[in-house]
Amino acid sequence: MMLNSLKLAVPLLLAGLFIPGTSWAEFRATPSFSLRQEYNDNIYLERDKEGDFVTFVRPSLDILWSTRVVDLTLDLGLEYEKYWDNSDEDELRPSQGARLDSTFNLYRDALFLRVTDTYERVPIDEGDKGAVDNNLVNLTDSNRLEINPYLLLQPLRTLQARFDYLYENVWYREEEGDDAETHRYSAVLTQQLTPRISADLTGSFTQFRPKDASRSLLDDTGEEEYDRTDAGVGLLWQVNDQLALRGDVGRAWLDYEFSDDYDSTLFGGQADYQISVAFSVGAAYEEDISASVEDGARERQKASAYLAYADRSNVRLTVFQTRDDYIEIDRRDDGMGATLDGDVPITNKKGIAWLLSYTDYEEGDLEEYQRYGGRLEFYHQLRLGRVSLGYTYNRNDSDIPSEDYDNNIVFAQVALRW
Repeated sequence: MMLNSLKLAVPLLLAGLFIPGTSWAEFRATPSFSLRQEYNDNIYLERDKEGDFVTFVRPSLDILWSTRVVDLTLDLGLEYEKYWDNSDEDELRPSQGARLDSTFNLYRDALFLRVTDTYERVPIDEGDKGAVDNNLVNLTDSNRLEINPYLLLQPLRTLQARFDYLYENVWYREEEGDDAETHRYSAVLTQQLTPRISADLTGSFTQFRPKDASRSLLDDTGEEEYDRTDAGVGLLWQVNDQLALRGDVGRAWLDYEFSDDYDSTLFGGQADYQISVAFSVGAAYEEDISASVEDGARERQKASAYLAYADRSNVRLTVFQTRDDYIEIDRRDDGMGATLDGDVPITNKKGIAWLLSYTDYEEGDLEEYQRYGGRLEFYHQLRLGRVSLGYTYNRNDSDIPSEDYDNNIVFAQVALRW
């Protein structure tokens, strides 16, 4: 649970006080509060709608502490949801996005300790129901704790070596989620070839240990343990001040306890170009293997591109295409879509923010749907925050008629920060 963040933050703060050379170079605590009232005409995203008035209350405290030996940020808050006609859905929990992030310089800019703890609400099945501003359906609370001591060495002026151990503990509130612990040992050698080009060689060994591990190949009550070995090379080229290129290739081997072993070659690349002070464009392609929430390891291929404008107004268009091949079950999902979001000030204090999204998703031979979402928000800036009024619309068109639904949300909110 996110209470781990508070339990970790207190001893980390105290420990920092006793590290030689520590000084209170910067310490800042910033409270904030938001209140949102909405009417949602389809809280369960069903063909037969059920609506409700919902109140969200979110008090929080942001802490920043920075000294010569420690950088620590803590975003800790509570979120209360009150459903006027469906009180069984009322919820009090840590606020979404609550996070502890701390890095300790333990010894002479060579030995470091990084501790992070993140609490968020994530989709259980990315191919299942969903919507913009959806808070109930196909979601679970998740907590991810990472403890990462690492060593940085620089034997030569242009050569750096990094050695890491990463402990990760992932918890999901819903039973569908696969709680797990991961131990990862890795090494990275980075060679600067020219002032603008660097290459790296990576290797790692990972032990994936689910809390409810399968005891045999026929045991489907839990997830299967596996060990993973990775090796790869990468190249980063800062062509000029406007253009950056990155490419990498590697191979991953998964050694399962009972199932057949799995291996794959993984590619990645990225290009970012700053056209002008305001305009930027980029594209990326990534292949990786990661643990899904409920269906074990999956290999994802994702291609994306963006066009962004950032000045007094902000606009960003992103297009993407994904393919997920699940390793432990017979399933392949394909998706493609786009998002367009931004904000435009009308006066010095008033403006409009919007979001448009489209997804075309195909879950094997089971279902194919097109999902549309949009949000329009009018806001007024206050000295300490913002008040806003808005409307959200969602629609799901499936080849299974019973899975069709639409959703309308009208909301008003105030967000303050001291």
